[in-house]
Amino acid sequence: MKLIGKKNNLIRITAAAFAVSLGLFPMVNARAESIEKDEFGVAYVLKDDGSRDYNNVPALPTDDGNSISQNTIIDSDRHEIGVNGPTRDQSTIGIPDGMSKETYAALSDNVINWSEIPDLVEYRNPTYVKYYRQADQSIETMRTAYDEFSSQMHEQLTSLDETIDGLKASEQLIAKVPGDTVNMNGTEVSKDTALEGLKSGLASAKAGKNSIISAITSTRSSIYYAGNTVNNALSPVRNQLVSTVETLVISYKTLEVNRSLVSEQTELYKSLYNMNQGLEQQSLSTAAVTQSYYNQLKTAEKTLSDLDAGMAKLKKNIALQCGYDASADITIADIPDPDVHYLDGRNYEADKKLAVDGNSSVIAAGKLSNYTYSSDGMKNRALGENEARGKASAAMDALHNELKRQLILADQSETALKKAELSENSAKIKLDMGMVGNSEYAGLKMQALSYKATAKINRLNLMQAVNNYKWAMSGVMSIT
Repeated sequence: MKLIGKKNNLIRITAAAFAVSLGLFPMVNARAESIEKDEFGVAYVLKDDGSRDYNNVPALPTDDGNSISQNTIIDSDRHEIGVNGPTRDQSTIGIPDGMSKETYAALSDNVINWSEIPDLVEYRNPTYVKYYRQADQSIETMRTAYDEFSSQMHEQLTSLDETIDGLKASEQLIAKVPGDTVNMNGTEVSKDTALEGLKSGLASAKAGKNSIISAITSTRSSIYYAGNTVNNALSPVRNQLVSTVETLVISYKTLEVNRSLVSEQTELYKSLYNMNQGLEQQSLSTAAVTQSYYNQLKTAEKTLSDLDAGMAKLKKNIALQCGYDASADITIADIPDPDVHYLDGRNYEADKKLAVDGNSSVIAAGKLSNYTYSSDGMKNRALGENEARGKASAAMDALHNELKRQLILADQSETALKKAELSENSAKIKLDMGMVGNSEYAGLKMQALSYKATAKINRLNLMQAVNNYKWAMSGVMSIT
């Protein structure tokens, strides 16, 4: 760009020399200053002398009462691109652009909803935020360089516009001079020679302007899509993290169902143990039976304690993955019911192709950069890619079969749930009528509780199977 600048200065001096030597000055129609945009959509002030001022363009008001430069570029995430670039630190920028106040408020409470997981990962997951900031720092350098480059180039454009206007005016004036010669610094030169020199200078000035405009356009384009480039590059990381958090939440909810079952069992065993102690004192039961209930109670209490510890660890992990402090008192909301008709009308072969083609291991195996550019290298590349594709195809088949299996189990769960309700009601009626004793009633109630838990867990397993299938089509599928 410095070479262009020197060339431009030379052109401007040449134009001035012609004007001075002739005692002539460019005649420019006076006009009021106005805001215009050049052929690339860049705003400038059209000054009353006809020149362009790119550096003092008034800012535009925004909906929030602030203002933004007319030449500010916005990246794909609607973050304003400035020297500092977009940030994922909500404590400093508040509500992200494009996000409603209601959504942000929901993200900021202590309840983690299933639908919030993608946003929590993108804006608060420490791993994703770290990678995003590292990538964004490189783009920030580009933005800073662009700001400086753009300012310098706009000055060059203004200078070239002045040069071109001067050359055109001089060309017109020389053409109007009577005779075949003109006086240049006391020397008579041919008008054709003078005009040819002006024509050459004008062509050079226009070429220089086109070069600058091309450079600005190319740079603006790179910066404009920089945010999208970061997002695309980090998409596999984001998808993997979101799928991981969703799996953790499903696991937590599975433990929650088990805990609810064991908690009710514990209360039931406690009741039976206390009752049998009374019966033993009345010689209506034996110490062995009482001890049996005591052992069952202690086993249930130990299981309950283990489940509580496991849930606490899972909750802490989920909290950290969603950007909360490890000690935060969060609530993990119930997840939506799985789509029992998910496979209806789907084209499995199309889904499978999407999953295989987009699998990260398959993509890595097919990269030319991973092999030497030779016949053996290309052969190894083909073998490696084919092997990865075979594994990905088998993995997708396994996910598809598992999803079909879970759909069947989920359907059976509805029947099991009805059986549980009937069993529990029947047991209560029999107990009230004296047809069964407390021990038999406890057994029937345990069975009913087990049916209910199985139905809930089957729904969670189906949710996980649907999730695995969906994420496989987004490239998240292990083939190792």
